[in-house]
Amino acid sequence: MQNSVAIIVRTKDRPRFLERALANIAAQTYPQVKTVVVNDGGDAATVDRLIDASALSNVQVIHHEVSRGMEAASNVGIRACASEFIAIHDDDDLWEPTFLEKTVAALEENDDVMVVVRTDEYFEKITESGFEFVESRPFWENLQGMNVVDFFRINRAVPIGILYRRRLLDEIGYYNETLPVVGDWEFNVRVASKHKVLFLHENLAHWSKRLNATGTDSNSVYAAAQEHKFFDARVRSDAVREHFAQGGHLGPYLYNAHLANEVQEAVHHSHELLHDVLNRLERIEATQREQAARLERVERALSVRGRARTISTKLQRLAQRREK
Repeated sequence: MQNSVAIIVRTKDRPRFLERALANIAAQTYPQVKTVVVNDGGDAATVDRLIDASALSNVQVIHHEVSRGMEAASNVGIRACASEFIAIHDDDDLWEPTFLEKTVAALEENDDVMVVVRTDEYFEKITESGFEFVESRPFWENLQGMNVVDFFRINRAVPIGILYRRRLLDEIGYYNETLPVVGDWEFNVRVASKHKVLFLHENLAHWSKRLNATGTDSNSVYAAAQEHKFFDARVRSDAVREHFAQGGHLGPYLYNAHLANEVQEAVHHSHELLHDVLNRLERIEATQREQAARLERVERALSVRGRARTISTKLQRLAQRREK
């Protein structure tokens, strides 16, 4: 008997995306037990209509009258079902048809708790007729595995590329609802700090991006770039304070800050050197242009003199002929 998978779809006022996401889920070769659509403050009638028109047979919809945020939407959807496996499928992202089939098999093989698949950045444009694919490129192309240190540096996995076991939540807790952004990264850090995370090298997920889109059609990673930086720093600061509260010492942090300062100074010095080199090259190029202009004037002058000498010689010869 196949194990159950809960697919949590977070959406708000993006009917074109939701319609495509529901069709993408319906195309899965693994018969997921339940799809939970969390409408986080969008128009309820539109969401209900799209779900009724979809090919999915086991769907639950939860409407929020006002938006509660992405992580709250995830938690509400997860608590509304009782599945062994959980996947977050945001309304604008896409799976390959075998995503669930292969990720469930990977977790079952070794009884692991989380698996991440190779994912690409899927660039597209929204047109009057729908979606227009632009190009795709690998997300962290050289990634060979899910290293905990890499997770500490920056998020190496986006929700559309992840499947995990529900029991993980009992151990590390749910998503942090105080984070309007970077909540998925903070969750992944907590997972990776306690467990090995599997990595499948097959490209089974597509992280949709629209670089020039605005409003509800945009990606938070672009539209809320400053928020990402702010809350990334807050997560790190909270972790340091928690460590201090548990008896941590200032020494390692002060030393790491010192190293960071040295790196920053080295980078600044490199920029200054580069700026100086570029200025010198610009002066050299200006001198070369000036010399070339002078050479051109000299050549023109020599050419005029040469022609004058030639004319003078001819006139002299002509005069000599006449004298004879």
